[in-house]
Amino acid sequence: MSKAKWMDDFNHDLLSFPPLIWVVQDFVQQTDDGETSQEWLHRLMTTHTRDNDDYDISLLSIFKHVDCHTLFLPATTKHLLSDLSRAKEEDLTLDYRRERDSLIQKLRVGLVPKEKNERPITGPELAGLLQILVDAANDGSLSQIPSRWAVFSQQLEDTATEDCLAFYEAELNAQLQRYAGEPVNAELLQGLHEAVKEKAEKLLEHLLLGLKDTMVTAAEALSREIFTKYHFLHEMNEKRIKLKLTESQHRVELETEETLGSLPLAMRSSELQVLLSRVVEDAVVKLTSVVGQLIADDMLQTQIKLLQSSVKKLRDSVTLKNSKALEEVMSAAASNAVEKFKQGTYNKEHQPRSQSMITRLISNGRADAVKVYVEESELAEEEASYEAYTALLMHRIEEEEKLVHKQNEELVKRVAKSKVEDLLERFRAKTDSSHLPLPRNDSDLVSRMSEEAEKCEQSYVEMLGDFSIYQTYTDHLKQLKTGMLATCQRRKQENVEAYTHEVEVPLKMAKQVIYISAGKYSTEFSVYQFMRDVCLINLNEGKPEQWPASLKHDIIKHFIQSDDELQKIIQSRQGLWSTVVGFFQWLVSLFRRA
Repeated sequence: MSKAKWMDDFNHDLLSFPPLIWVVQDFVQQTDDGETSQEWLHRLMTTHTRDNDDYDISLLSIFKHVDCHTLFLPATTKHLLSDLSRAKEEDLTLDYRRERDSLIQKLRVGLVPKEKNERPITGPELAGLLQILVDAANDGSLSQIPSRWAVFSQQLEDTATEDCLAFYEAELNAQLQRYAGEPVNAELLQGLHEAVKEKAEKLLEHLLLGLKDTMVTAAEALSREIFTKYHFLHEMNEKRIKLKLTESQHRVELETEETLGSLPLAMRSSELQVLLSRVVEDAVVKLTSVVGQLIADDMLQTQIKLLQSSVKKLRDSVTLKNSKALEEVMSAAASNAVEKFKQGTYNKEHQPRSQSMITRLISNGRADAVKVYVEESELAEEEASYEAYTALLMHRIEEEEKLVHKQNEELVKRVAKSKVEDLLERFRAKTDSSHLPLPRNDSDLVSRMSEEAEKCEQSYVEMLGDFSIYQTYTDHLKQLKTGMLATCQRRKQENVEAYTHEVEVPLKMAKQVIYISAGKYSTEFSVYQFMRDVCLINLNEGKPEQWPASLKHDIIKHFIQSDDELQKIIQSRQGLWSTVVGFFQWLVSLFRRA
């Protein structure tokens, strides 16, 4: 009924209905903010009202009060739900019984008589409403009541269509049960569908034999229903096929990964590649055997490519792991080879070795190390990094060779140091006053000390000559010579002191003369020259007269430097003026000597 007719022409007393209860069975819903079923229904009807003349008036406009009552599932078993007449009271669910009793109570309470103007309707008023209905029927406003035959034909059509559709479903399901719920090839499913559909159409012809018009309508309805069923079944089969493809590929990938993971690494790269190729071929065969009959060849090739791409990643991963394992083999072999070299060159006695022995040990150790490396890294000899690890091994062996030379040099250093100390002690003992009494002739003293120094040096060379290539050999030889030279200088000084002691009286007389006449000399140079001349005059008499001039000069020098009083006289003449004048006096003395 349109809104215009409702508002203008219709007698509203006709539709003065009692309260409406909308009962929804097998229903449960959780609402927000504690919304009741009645509030939910009112909100739904309010949301969907259309304020337009072409649409019917809503229930809220017809009924004074609209309520909604939900009933939960009456039972939970297939047997009872298919026919609730079999259910006893105790078979019904507790929630259903509680909501059913609540509905009955709501009907009892809400049952009210038909009213008009807020009072119960009278007989004449009821007769007036009935008159309106009769007029509406005469005007054709009420629906036409169908004939008995039409109802029978329609019922026969519906029943036959439903039976044939049920036959189609049952027969097709029976055909598909042979595949144990697994997806089937799309072409096979199409063939089964067409065959079963043909049987269902023939069955419909037998059921509606002689009813031509009804047959045409039923055939169209059956075709539509079968198409809907088949379309759904076809989509589900396609989904199962895709799921089967995914599961099969995933399972094959897992099995392949497990197979690759069980390979004994490390192994030769060539052998590994052969095994990997075989594993990939097996994976393709497995996938083809499972899904090859379900999909077309082009799709199968696509799946195989996807599998090969996935397996390639696993293959690359295993190849990388094998490469790392082979590198570990080469690294371990190199370490063992270096250890073998160390064992062959180890110095148990901790004594220095000759150059020839060191060379022989290093040569043998290198050969043993290379042999160990070649034997233990045989698996990796095909690797591109094999040469690099071999070069690294040679470098490590060279470093160990340097270390052997360094350790041997340290031993040589220790022995050389001890030998130098012994020889210096020996030299000091051979040149002390017990072997060379002082004073004695300077040339004889130098000759005897030189002879002893040559013996010590010869002893050093004889003992450590095999290690002359080491710098420590040269350094300690220099230390020996330096130590002996220092001892010689001391012995010479001691010889001078001994001679000085022999001429103590003449030098004391010279000292007295110096004290008397030193005031005449104002510079350091002139007073020092005066002291030397006075001492030399006193040494040119008696026994010292025959001594060498160099000896006399050493005695005078030692006497002046060791006498504190004479040093004070010299120091008293020091200063800038004394230095300048003394420089010119030194120049004059040079010209005089010339």
